[in-house]
Amino acid sequence: MSFTFDLSPSFRHLLLSVAAVVATGCGGDDPAPAETDSGTLDTGVADGSSDSPTEAGADVADATPDTPTSDPKPVVLALSAAGHDRLFGLAWDATGDAVYGTGAISDAAGADADTAFFVVKMKADGSVDKSFGVDGIARKNVIAKKGGEVARGIVVQSSGKIVVAGTVEHAGATDDRDRDLALVRFTTDGKVDTTFGTEGVVVLDLSPGELAGTTYLADGQWGLSVFPGDQLLVTGSLKATGRTDTDFALVKLSADGARDKTFGTDGLFTLDIDNTSASPRTATILTDGSAVLSGYYRDKDSIVRPVLAKVKPDGTADKTFGKDGVFNDVILPSATEAYGAALQGTSFVTVGYGRATATESLDWLSLRVTAGGALDKTFGKDGVARLDLAGQNDNGRALVVLPDQRILLVGGGRPTATNSDAMVALLSKDGLPDTTFGTNGVRTYDLGGVNDFFWAVAVSPKKDRIALGGVRGVDATTTEDDESAILMLPLPK
Repeated sequence: MSFTFDLSPSFRHLLLSVAAVVATGCGGDDPAPAETDSGTLDTGVADGSSDSPTEAGADVADATPDTPTSDPKPVVLALSAAGHDRLFGLAWDATGDAVYGTGAISDAAGADADTAFFVVKMKADGSVDKSFGVDGIARKNVIAKKGGEVARGIVVQSSGKIVVAGTVEHAGATDDRDRDLALVRFTTDGKVDTTFGTEGVVVLDLSPGELAGTTYLADGQWGLSVFPGDQLLVTGSLKATGRTDTDFALVKLSADGARDKTFGTDGLFTLDIDNTSASPRTATILTDGSAVLSGYYRDKDSIVRPVLAKVKPDGTADKTFGKDGVFNDVILPSATEAYGAALQGTSFVTVGYGRATATESLDWLSLRVTAGGALDKTFGKDGVARLDLAGQNDNGRALVVLPDQRILLVGGGRPTATNSDAMVALLSKDGLPDTTFGTNGVRTYDLGGVNDFFWAVAVSPKKDRIALGGVRGVDATTTEDDESAILMLPLPK
């Protein structure tokens, strides 16, 4: 394993499949499947798939859903009258009276439609607050050209201002797949805040795009976190200097969007694992100012491994965690992804998906990793909680830890090979299905499409409700468009 602290101010991206999906205006099998260019998993049905585990730690809980009829129902927002709108990130305001969502929006559903960042403000009951922006929506097209601008990260600063982060087209690029990172800040009334960055926008062109065989390597973003002092931490990836793979990266910015040069090298921390491409996801900020990055990669033996990496407040690897600062054990012998990590006491629990063999279906996976960076084998079965809906491919996307230390996971589950429903699971603090929430701890929600997913989840500061956001995804062959969806659930008892 090697660690690279890039001395260059450049920062690289692996092209997110979701950007390609948005750029083509496609409803797709999955609104944003895992990146195939970095060796991650195909979310389609595996040939000869089976839900029968064959390896230690791969015990599968049958996740037959049970959604109480008395619970609140998801609301499809339809934020664009004629184009796609997809909700990928959520953040509550400090009072718990409003929640903001972000993602990608377009005015048309065709392949030539331009997409933009957006923020929608919703009240605590899930209805759109029309006093924000224009009819409840603020939007910013950072680069006005055909392509896929996608915002995934969103935070609310102590001032109440909203910052979103995502990927945008590289200005002047000769290849439409070239991407940069970008952040935009909006005021509390839904206007672009021109005091942030340059006229409200920060663009991070952190590495030159490059075609490597059939794969295009460019800057990529996934997560956005905020420190108690309102500084910002962007999770992403960059093209490795002199190589044809990508590295994990964190960029720290001031509250107003300037690079924090006291962090890492020129505000940048990078992590290379064995010269293989990185799939970064989110970062969890700890009380001492350190951060734990989550993600995954495919190793030299073609096994997809989860990654948790701990970074000290100064932007250097915390080598007391795991092996030289990294937990990246082989968990299941085929694949284990970590789409996110959340603090549970002093440990970290994850959400993602994977399988023990290439012929199995993909199942939801959750791990618990100790404060020292080791797999906690008292969690689930031998350290792994695994959920299968119906023997098809299922994908866990995001999680929160509830005040009582139970774990709520969201994503998508496939009751059939051709249909995905938004799915929620509740686990006990030790990784067992919480059957008080539903049969085998699982509920599914048909949002009205064939590619429905929850992509984001956030607990209200009042600790009384949970916001779940996602996409009603349609079949690519239809003339319909994808639409955002929101669900407000009371905090599970």
